[in-house]
Amino acid sequence: MQAGTNPSESVSDGRDGAHPVVVVTGALAPYTHVLYERLAERLAQEFGRALHVLSCTPRESARQWVMPPPRLYRHAVLPGLRWHRSSVRNLYLNPAVVPRLVSLDPAALVLNDFSPTMLLAAGAARLRRIPLVIRTDGVPETDPGRHSAPHRLLRRAIVAAASCGIGPSEGSRDLLARYGLSSQKFFLSPLFPAWTPPAPPPPDAGRSYDLLFCGMLNEEVKGARFFTEVVLGALARGRRLSVRVAGDGPLRAEMEARFAENGIPARFDGFLTQEALPEVYASARLFLFPSRGDVWGIVVQEALQSGTPVLASPHSGAARGLLAAHGCGEVRPMEVEEWVAASLRLLDDPGRRRELRAAAERTLPHFTREAAVVGYLDALRPFLRGA
Repeated sequence: MQAGTNPSESVSDGRDGAHPVVVVTGALAPYTHVLYERLAERLAQEFGRALHVLSCTPRESARQWVMPPPRLYRHAVLPGLRWHRSSVRNLYLNPAVVPRLVSLDPAALVLNDFSPTMLLAAGAARLRRIPLVIRTDGVPETDPGRHSAPHRLLRRAIVAAASCGIGPSEGSRDLLARYGLSSQKFFLSPLFPAWTPPAPPPPDAGRSYDLLFCGMLNEEVKGARFFTEVVLGALARGRRLSVRVAGDGPLRAEMEARFAENGIPARFDGFLTQEALPEVYASARLFLFPSRGDVWGIVVQEALQSGTPVLASPHSGAARGLLAAHGCGEVRPMEVEEWVAASLRLLDDPGRRRELRAAAERTLPHFTREAAVVGYLDALRPFLRGA
């Protein structure tokens, strides 16, 4: 664990106007920054209230995002302790959240998922009678509370203090209901990409790669080794596919070596900035998402908005709530031979790829920043009138 930094000087004490809305989150991400900018704008316009975001850490250790400074919301990083247990598991303890909430005196508090810091914030909210909203990307399939009593107790305690919940999928509704939140008190706020393509997607003739993988290069969550096996399985069938891999992680050296040994033309970009992503997604004919347990998977939407069809496992919120629910991608069990066959079939069938692109164009307008903000406002509105 390591100690934190002091809160940003840009955060006021909350006494310069109406009681603000406060969000406590683990760390800012590109899409949450975009969300909070628009939410702050709407809160100011409709309720005359500021938005304060308190982060538990400046940045998660596995993330290399460079975040722009907030323009419309106020941000502070809480001092405290952080334990980055793996590329996807982080533990935060920031006792400073309590005096910060006392100082801000919010009209409503939104807790973004679960941690000891969130439990402290929930306790402070209950003592000070601050309306509490719990937001989670989580779904029952990836819930650590299934196997861990401490995780279950933490979730039950936080949800018990909440007046309502927010999440991006019906799976999130089910997760919060499992810990005691009424389904009628859940508000849908979809996830969305932090960027939009600068130009219409190029035709397949302008795409240099057959397959694209984008994400952390690990197996336990992202299925990077599974992706490698699919590529080598296609080679065993006589198809030497060209491959692009965007991202970094513990399996990068292994993947590079296996592709090189087998003569697979593969480009490894490493970590890329948000500005570089449109070109990456538009460079391949097919995006593979062999997730073993993503709560959602914004990379799926990034591929779809770039005109790149998606083949995904069923183990993510995006696969269930977007691809399967709207027929805008193909979802297959995690079996290498089935993925090899499905990949080759999609690559050889331009008509099917056109169908998937058309379905994505019809679906993506329901997964936008504006739709996400509406979910927050619907949850918060009862607490902001006259507060």
